[in-house]
Amino acid sequence: MKRLLCMILAGLMLLTAAACTVDQIPHVEVPTDAPSDPIDAPEAEATPEPETPDEEGFEEPPIIPITPFPLDNPPIDLTDPIQPIYETEGTEMTVNGYADFANLLSASILSGSKNQNLSPISVYLALAMVAEGANGDTQAELLKLLGCKDLKELNGVCGGMLETLSVDAERSTLDIHNSLWMAESIGGQAVAFRPEYLGTLAETYRSEANVVQFGTESAAKQIADWINKHTRGKINVSPNALNFDPSTLAVLINTIYLKDGWSETFDPAATEPDTFHAYTGDVTASFMRRFDKNSTVRFGDGWMAYRVWLNSVGYVTFVLPDEGVSLDKLLGTPDAIDKLLHRGVDKKYDVSLRIPKFKFQDKMELTEVLSALGLQLSFTPAADFSGMSDAPCCIDSVIQESYIGVDENGVEAAAYTMVQMRTTAFNPVQLEKLDFHLTRPFFYAIESFDGQVLFIGTVTNPSAGE
Repeated sequence: MKRLLCMILAGLMLLTAAACTVDQIPHVEVPTDAPSDPIDAPEAEATPEPETPDEEGFEEPPIIPITPFPLDNPPIDLTDPIQPIYETEGTEMTVNGYADFANLLSASILSGSKNQNLSPISVYLALAMVAEGANGDTQAELLKLLGCKDLKELNGVCGGMLETLSVDAERSTLDIHNSLWMAESIGGQAVAFRPEYLGTLAETYRSEANVVQFGTESAAKQIADWINKHTRGKINVSPNALNFDPSTLAVLINTIYLKDGWSETFDPAATEPDTFHAYTGDVTASFMRRFDKNSTVRFGDGWMAYRVWLNSVGYVTFVLPDEGVSLDKLLGTPDAIDKLLHRGVDKKYDVSLRIPKFKFQDKMELTEVLSALGLQLSFTPAADFSGMSDAPCCIDSVIQESYIGVDENGVEAAAYTMVQMRTTAFNPVQLEKLDFHLTRPFFYAIESFDGQVLFIGTVTNPSAGE
């Protein structure tokens, strides 16, 4: 019995020692790359393998070690719920600064069904110059769309843009210009613009100020020449296309021109024709080709993205939908635009890169889009732009025309945005028509400029002296 009790006691001591040993082992969580959020995480079977280079007809160019996404921008952990960057109240969206405005405008315009090119920053700066002359509820709705709480904040945002977004190098250019074109007179009445408004445009927006007579060929030519000059001839505006009504009070214009080379150029000898699967059918395009070693590709739900760096201005992000996914399914909301540009899961690959060369121009009327985004008063006679001029006025139209070109050397792009302001007090009176036909005897007088009668007479038979 005594021996049995000793054996039981020894067993208990061994069990206690084993339990203590287990408790001393540190707890290690095993990492996993499989994101739990199904919205942005790519399905495992959809993860593409690096494209195998053609074995015939093409030797891969030298490997170029680049990192398309910056190292200080780590992969986003989609295991945590993504918080939208937009504040919403019902279906109404609150814009917080330029980034939100760019996403909102892009989502409202880009349909994914055709070639389109938009410069959100050009629209932003043009509308900001208009907002500087607004008061009351008109100012409030413009500031709301532009994502600023007051004119002081807007002033700082735009001033900062123009200060930092300027590049003038041998292979790189980013050039932004603003201008104000003011009516000399309307309906024979002189027009006065507020000195404070002109000062703000000159100081913050570095804007030119020009006086013209709208409705004349001269005014149209001056404005067309200015646009052509500051878009470096990439957008050739004909004066005949600028039909300014005599009731035009002012025209505000922003231009932006960008030209930059790839940080690593594409070898033109490697460019070759290949098939591009357009929605309307297969077409042949010239594809630039390059092989990038150890590069980052970003994946989302139904798409992957890749950045190609430029020399000085920044980079170009190319987003490729998965096979069977159309662009319109990826676009449509500001949050979708933000996801395509800034969110996803990063993975490393050796990338066989093919980009079609392309160039085209685009022109769009933005009045309806901006009205739908909240500019209600600004387009009506109820608008208050008393900070701009003593003449009552409203926005008549907003248009943008742009150009984009991509080839082996880099990217060239240009755009102008034009906001036309019309006076709401210019209403020509329709008078009754009167026939003044000298078909019977009449009297005449020839007078000097100071009213002195030089000749005077009557005519009772205009054929008598023949």
